[in-house]
Amino acid sequence: MSKIGIITCSTSGLDYLDGHKDIFIARTTININDKEYLDGKDIHPKEFYDQLNDLEEIPSTSQPSTGQLLDIYEEMKQQGYTDAIYVSISEHLSGTYQGVCLTQTYVKDFKVHAFNTKSASFISGFMAIEANRMAKEGKTVDDILRYLEILRDNDRIVFMVDDLKFLVKNGRLSNASAFLASMLQVKPLLEVNEEGKIVASEKIRTTKKAMNRVIESFLADTNNGQSQKFTFLFNTEAPEKIEYVKSKLQEVGMDTSTLIDAPISPAIGCHIGKGVIGIGYIK
Repeated sequence: MSKIGIITCSTSGLDYLDGHKDIFIARTTININDKEYLDGKDIHPKEFYDQLNDLEEIPSTSQPSTGQLLDIYEEMKQQGYTDAIYVSISEHLSGTYQGVCLTQTYVKDFKVHAFNTKSASFISGFMAIEANRMAKEGKTVDDILRYLEILRDNDRIVFMVDDLKFLVKNGRLSNASAFLASMLQVKPLLEVNEEGKIVASEKIRTTKKAMNRVIESFLADTNNGQSQKFTFLFNTEAPEKIEYVKSKLQEVGMDTSTLIDAPISPAIGCHIGKGVIGIGYIK
């Protein structure tokens, strides 16, 4: 009889949500001033974002190593699991998905199924939570993967950043060339597109206007927030912006007490910087 376990990336943010300790976490390595830290284990959001503006060099990241993945597989195998579904950050934002694909045959009598969420952060985390729920209910691997595909077809992250230098430096902004000439003067509206790439869709001149466009885009896409299954506020240590967005959502009748506003993991913060605000959701 099969026993299915779930693995996801530390970038999924599950370290900062209670009740999901049975989901296995593969950790991204963060490189800060020639020192290495495991995301969510050796370094956490507040200490990371508190020092980010003072760093001379923009931090970089490395995907979970083959050795780390194999250790997780072996641990799961020892616990009686026959299958693992790895719910991965978008392959266009990290090499993790390809790394998992390469290790699928490295452990005997244990099957690894890699799923590319084409997204990131708590969207990937929510998918992992749902996959774990279904596994506990006795659903098959195929059942779970089909449902994850439905979630993937209906998800979106839209956000704004104060400074594009992090996305540009680390090569995570796919259409950066269109914005480089005026990157210091604009607050572009960004989103994770259907391919799982971060793209800039609008040039906006001020932070407040950019935040309003994030809110407007979300409300227009979800019938004023009524047709969403899961929503989180995508933020990197931006408490004032969180409160502003919540106030605007409350004005249209949304119950913001159910929204996740936990901070984004440091591994993602390396690529987007501090003071980011946005909304991630599944319709």
